[in-house]
Amino acid sequence: MLQKKLLNLLLTLGVLVYIVFEELIWERFALPIINYINALKVLKRLEVYLQTVNSKLILVIFVLLFVLVEFQGLYAGALFLEGKVLHGALLYAGKIPIAAFTFWLFRVTKPKLMEFAWFEKSYLWMMGIIEKIKASEVYRNIKARTTKIKAFVKAQFFKDKSAIKRKVQTIYKRLKALFKM
Repeated sequence: MLQKKLLNLLLTLGVLVYIVFEELIWERFALPIINYINALKVLKRLEVYLQTVNSKLILVIFVLLFVLVEFQGLYAGALFLEGKVLHGALLYAGKIPIAAFTFWLFRVTKPKLMEFAWFEKSYLWMMGIIEKIKASEVYRNIKARTTKIKAFVKAQFFKDKSAIKRKVQTIYKRLKALFKM
């Protein structure tokens, strides 16, 4: 009984972390940067060039970037835990463009990366975990609750048109337009 409750608690925490990552970081920051990177003409030429590069070199570059990004995230988390919130936030924010480029690299070189059986197995395993999380009842419940909370916060925040709120809205809209493709 205690073991089941502990497992449920860990699953709930894991799902919450995943949802926060998906909602706040991925959708609000990383995805717009990825879309921006995908639209750059210089990367179109690089994409064509990467099709001629050896698969092993692409794998090394991808793994190095991936490890760098993950290390930055872990170090940023450690800084948060030490109470260095600003340093952690800045380090984490600095990770987003590198992660966006890494996702772009993965997208354009996926067939070459999948030539390595261990890489393909790892990728399919990770995608399977993500699908299990998204299919879980805990995920669906938390997602429904967070959707309600987001709607409530939006309704409360944007209902009053005070000067401060108008200024924040203006800044938000400008930033959103800047990252929109």
